[in-house]
Amino acid sequence: MLYDGICSYCKGIVEAFLNSDEQEQFFFAPLQGSFAQKALGRYGINSLELRSMYVISDYRTSDEALRAAAPASNFLLLRLSGELKKLGESNACKPRSVQDAEYKAIADTRYDTHPKLADVGVPEADTRHRYIF
Repeated sequence: MLYDGICSYCKGIVEAFLNSDEQEQFFFAPLQGSFAQKALGRYGINSLELRSMYVISDYRTSDEALRAAAPASNFLLLRLSGELKKLGESNACKPRSVQDAEYKAIADTRYDTHPKLADVGVPEADTRHRYIF
């Protein structure tokens, strides 16, 4: 998951995903980091524009796929456990236009509702192995 590293709302989402990813199947990288810049650059995306969160599944394999915004979020949610998985199942039942509108509403107001962080920061020691910079 490639996320806005200075967004406190996004950081909370990452922490929730970390707590629900019992199989440790996902890794996290801030859009401001060199990994995200290089990985998204291969798709012609400037990660520093901070337009969306992204998921690259099957990274560097012939099955690699890039997902952005609502599809990226749903991809993750449906592979987690507990309440987050239920949220993903609920989202999957909605028309794509509704999913996109809900995602955009949150993305467009995230800095208004949650303060920007001063910098990306260093993850907690017990989860640091799940981050790529």
